[in-house]
Amino acid sequence: MKHPYISPVYGNYAKGYPPTLIQGATKEICLSSFIRLYQALDTAGQTVKLDLYEGLTHVFQAEHNLPESILARRKVRDFFNRYLGR
Repeated sequence: MKHPYISPVYGNYAKGYPPTLIQGATKEICLSSFIRLYQALDTAGQTVKLDLYEGLTHVFQAEHNLPESILARRKVRDFFNRYLGR
């Protein structure tokens, strides 16, 4: 379970990694993994942003009319535009 292909929190990011946006929610089953991945990337000096939403669950971004989902999708769009040069 500690192989980086199974769990990216064990990856070696010192040699570089693309800018990364990690979105999650406080009732997310993967929350601790999100935080650990953020810490691994940040410690390695990579560009990473952790974007958390209070009280929501896994894949909350798929809810079309939820204000937090709309905001989260906007942040994804802005992140892509910033780092993909659009």
